[in-house]
Amino acid sequence: MAISVKLFMTLVPLSKSKKSSLAVDWFDGITAQHILEAEEFSEQDQEAIAVVINSVQAQVDDPLNDGDEVDLLVNLQGGSKTHGSRGATSSQ
Repeated sequence: MAISVKLFMTLVPLSKSKKSSLAVDWFDGITAQHILEAEEFSEQDQEAIAVVINSVQAQVDDPLNDGDEVDLLVNLQGGSKTHGSRGATSSQ
C-alpha cells in the first residue's frame, strides 16, 4: 500500500530525499502534511507549497487514500500592483 508523490523540480533540492518522485507507505490518517514533515520542508517552504491529489487541488490536511497520486507544487502568486496611472505627470 503506497502513495505516489511527485515534487516540483524547485522543491527537490529542499527535500530530505532529494528525489523528484517517491513512494510513501500509506497508513490510516496520513495527509500531505505528514509527507511535507517527513521530507523536512521548513515551515516557510510549506507555506509556499500547493498540494494536488489525483489532479485536484487539495489542502495539506486532507486525508490520503491508498494509491493516491500527490503532486507537491510551488504555489505561485503574483501579478503587479500599480498605484495610479502609468506615465502620469503632475503639474503645479
